[in-house]
Amino acid sequence: MYKQLFTLILIASLLSSCRKDLVTTNLADKLSFSTDTLTFDTVFTSLGSTTLYFTVHNPNSNKIVVSEIRLGDANAATWRLNIDGMQVNEATNVEIPANDSIYVFVSVTVDPNDENNPYVLYDSVMFETNGNQQKVILQAWGQNAHFFYGEVIGTQEWFNDKPYVIIHSILVDSNATLTIDAGCQIYMHADSRFYVYGTLKVMGQLHDSVQFRGDRLEYYFVDLPGNWEGIHLLRSSHDNEINYAVIREAQVGIRVDSLKETPAPKLTLRNTVIKYMLSAGILGITADIFGENCLVFNCGDNNIQLEYGGNYEFQNCTFADYSNVVINHQSPVVRMSNYFYYQDELGDHYLPADLNSLFTNCIVYGSLENELERDKIDQSAFNYVFDHCDMKLADSVILNSTHFINVLKNQDPLFADTYNKDDYHISQTSPCINAGIPNSIVFDLDGNTRTENPDIGCYEFK
Repeated sequence: MYKQLFTLILIASLLSSCRKDLVTTNLADKLSFSTDTLTFDTVFTSLGSTTLYFTVHNPNSNKIVVSEIRLGDANAATWRLNIDGMQVNEATNVEIPANDSIYVFVSVTVDPNDENNPYVLYDSVMFETNGNQQKVILQAWGQNAHFFYGEVIGTQEWFNDKPYVIIHSILVDSNATLTIDAGCQIYMHADSRFYVYGTLKVMGQLHDSVQFRGDRLEYYFVDLPGNWEGIHLLRSSHDNEINYAVIREAQVGIRVDSLKETPAPKLTLRNTVIKYMLSAGILGITADIFGENCLVFNCGDNNIQLEYGGNYEFQNCTFADYSNVVINHQSPVVRMSNYFYYQDELGDHYLPADLNSLFTNCIVYGSLENELERDKIDQSAFNYVFDHCDMKLADSVILNSTHFINVLKNQDPLFADTYNKDDYHISQTSPCINAGIPNSIVFDLDGNTRTENPDIGCYEFK
C-alpha cells in the first residue's frame, strides 16, 4: 500500500513538473507589466544618467517564451537596457516560468542643458509574445524643469525660465497665492490635478499665454482628451484670475466649487482657450464665475456645465462643439441646473440652490438640434438671460423677452474651419458681425479692437 501511495505521489509530482515545463503558444496568453509608462523625472543638473526598472510578469499557468524584447528605436543612444541580467538592448527567446517575473532595467543619459533637445524624450520597450505585441513607454525630460511631486505649496511666483512638471498633483495652500507669469508652460502627469485652496493668479499676456497640458507630447497624445485631471478651485479658494491661458487635454478644464466669500468673483476668466476636454470645459458647482473673450470647444460633455445653482456671467465668449476623430458630441454645449440630486436608503433627494446666469454677446452653437439644457426644480430660483447671442436651439424653444433678448436662433455663425484647423474665427458673411450689444470689452481674443457694435463671440471679424 505504501509503495502504491509513493508511486502516485511520484507520478503527480512528475505531471506537475511537466505542466510547469509546458510552453504556452495561446494567442490569448499575454504578459503583464508593473507599469505602462516608465517616467524619468529626475532633475538633471549636468550630463548624467539614471536607472529605473519595471517587472515583466507571466500570469499564465504555463511557461511563456518572449520571442523578442527590444527598444522601439534601435538607434536611440539615449536609452540602455538590462534584460533579465543581460546588458543588451535586444534579446530573443526569453523564457518566463509560469506565474513568475523578470526584471528590465532601463538607463537614460541626457544633457538637460542642450537647448536642441525636445522637452521630453520618448521611446518604448517592445515585447513580442505568441504573435502579440506589447510595450512599455519610456519618457524622460530632455531639458531642465521644475518638478513637483504631490506637494502642498505656499505663496510663490512661477517665472518663465523652465517648464513646470506636476506629478501626483499639486495643491496651493489656504491663504497662499500662486502667481504664474506669462509664457509659463505647465505639464501635468496623467494622475495629476491642479488643486487650489488659496488663490491662483495666471498672468498670461497676448501672444504669450500660459499653457496647461498633459506631459505626453508624442503625436498620438496631442489633443487627446483626458491626459490629466484638470484645475480644481476648492471651497475655500477665492479671488482667482486666469488671463490669457490655454488649457487642454484634461478630464475637466476648470472646476469651481462654492460661492464667493469676497467681493470679487471666485473666478475671473479672461482671454482663455479651453479645448479637448474629456468631460466639461468649465464646471461650476454653486459657483461664482465671470468670463470674457473666452473660447471653449471640443468637450466630451458640456462646454459650460453650471450645476446646483450659482452666479455666472459670460461676455463675448464662443462655446462650440462638433464631433471629430476624438470627440463624439452628444451633450448640449451649455447645461444649467438649480439643484443637486442624490439617492440613499431613504429615497431620492433634491437639494435646491438659486441659479443666476447671464450670457451677453456669446455664441452657443454645435451640431446638435438643441445646444441648451435647462434642468430645474421649483424650490429655488432659475434665472437666466441670453442677450444678443447666436444660439442653436430646438424648434420648440420659444424666444421670449424674459430669457432671450435679441437672440439669433439657428443662424450658423459660419466659423472659418472647425474640423481641420480648430479655427473659430467668424467668416465674412457671418450673422454675428456687428450683432452684439456695446459693453466695456475693448479688444477681442486676438487683441483686435472691438467696434462700436461688437461682433458676437470671442473674435471680431477682420
